[in-house]
Amino acid sequence: MPAPRYQEVADDLRAKILNGTYKVGEPLPHARDLMMKYGLGSQSVLNKVYAILKAEQLIRRNAAVGMIVQDPRPIMVDLILHGQHGHGPLPWAQCCERAGVEGRMITDQVRQQPVTEVSADVAELLDLSDGDQVVIRARYATIDDATVRLDEAIYPLSLVRGTPIAEPGQVRGGVYNALAGAGMEPATITRRVISTRPATDAEAKAMKLASRAYVLTYDQVIADSRGRLIELLRFVANPARVRFVDEQMQI
Repeated sequence: MPAPRYQEVADDLRAKILNGTYKVGEPLPHARDLMMKYGLGSQSVLNKVYAILKAEQLIRRNAAVGMIVQDPRPIMVDLILHGQHGHGPLPWAQCCERAGVEGRMITDQVRQQPVTEVSADVAELLDLSDGDQVVIRARYATIDDATVRLDEAIYPLSLVRGTPIAEPGQVRGGVYNALAGAGMEPATITRRVISTRPATDAEAKAMKLASRAYVLTYDQVIADSRGRLIELLRFVANPARVRFVDEQMQI
């Protein structure tokens, strides 16, 4: 049985992207021209072609100019999960430097919320009650100008109230130094889970992924020397740009 017409067109466009006929950073021909070139009877057929190439991260939509060709072999950055301090990951800028690219970590928002208004498992993971509140530090990581990772760092408000962790903006000297200065030096990773799932609409939009494309997820809970659960880290990453890596671990 012959392949559907949209699959044949997707195969041809993919080959032209990979051989450089359509160059990275430049738009594909206008939809009207592609429909005429390939003899497509409707925009809906071309949309299926676009969906295939977007899922393969070969193109992305730009509202002003249409479908832009993306690098089919982008540089991958290893996020080193076991940083020098032995608890949280190596700083993102250092991970990017190791890969030979420029990267930034940007604190987007710091907010306080009742634990009942965040994900259902946060209270259990941080051993909190329904009446407790948390501080959520939302950040995003970039490679060059592309957002490739979305982070949330969540803390019990009762523990970090009055520290820089509960305030807007960057924490001078880093969060772990601030925790140590408040008598909560990180001591143990009590939970670490790496998985995959389809991106939410908001995640796909932020990282310019195809709708329902799969993302990498990472959860980590840290306790201090007194056994208090002090931090829940949650990362969502574009698997075409970020790998989660552990190295130089004590055994």
